[in-house]
Amino acid sequence: MLQKCSEQIKLVIRLEHLSFSAGFLGLSRITVLAVLMVGFMSQSQAAQLRIAHCLYGCPVGSSSESHLILRPIYALSYNTHNKVADWAAYRVTSGSIGIASSLSRAAMIDDFVEETLSEADFINAEEHGLTRALLVPLVNFAGTPYWNEVNYLSNAVARSRNLSLGAWYGLEWSIRNLVNRESEVYILTGPIFRETPVAASLETQARHRVPDAFFKIVVSADNRATAFIFDQDLPVHVHHCDSRTTIDEIEKATGLEFFSENPRLVSGLLDASLGCI
Repeated sequence: MLQKCSEQIKLVIRLEHLSFSAGFLGLSRITVLAVLMVGFMSQSQAAQLRIAHCLYGCPVGSSSESHLILRPIYALSYNTHNKVADWAAYRVTSGSIGIASSLSRAAMIDDFVEETLSEADFINAEEHGLTRALLVPLVNFAGTPYWNEVNYLSNAVARSRNLSLGAWYGLEWSIRNLVNRESEVYILTGPIFRETPVAASLETQARHRVPDAFFKIVVSADNRATAFIFDQDLPVHVHHCDSRTTIDEIEKATGLEFFSENPRLVSGLLDASLGCI
């Protein structure tokens, strides 16, 4: 029956309306069904999915060979050539944030994508100033039963240690403070690859490419937004606000199109709320 879906089909996946206290098995089955349906659909049909993790539509422009992965707490498009997601989208709420100090960070093989990097591929990352990091962070979902889903290797990325401890950490801290004041925000994040690679590679035989930079777009439910680009070689002391940019610049750098359902999204108005004065 799934193979007979017409090109006019509109599948609405509203995971954010399901309580985080709902049974894990039930919600996991919904996620599995969603992924299976995407697999049966053509690219044109998949493009019509309305995914609740993506405010005003998921990014457009990923490779036709990328895997669209839908989970209870995030969505991402995994690029098997670069071995990193083209983008990840998620919604952070005051109820989803939790204490992660005692939670496992062990990498997990993704059942839906076989062509990821392995945990072993990151073993010598620190020798090159890199670390195995997460596009969708653990702390933001430590208050939910689904926190462990951030540990899938499809959500992993090689990020510089200085960036992780510096501007990236500062922005994450500011996002959680903002959520505690305003209840929720939507996040889009992913890698940027320059024409000439500048980031070191991992010591692995697996074909991959370490991102040269990262983008992050923070959007409130009332359409205020601020965008950032962080270079991998950003010194640890640099403040996250010094890396502000525009959504247009991120689109140029990534080849992606954001917020296709609301292209006039206002940006810049979250600056003060994220500690940028």
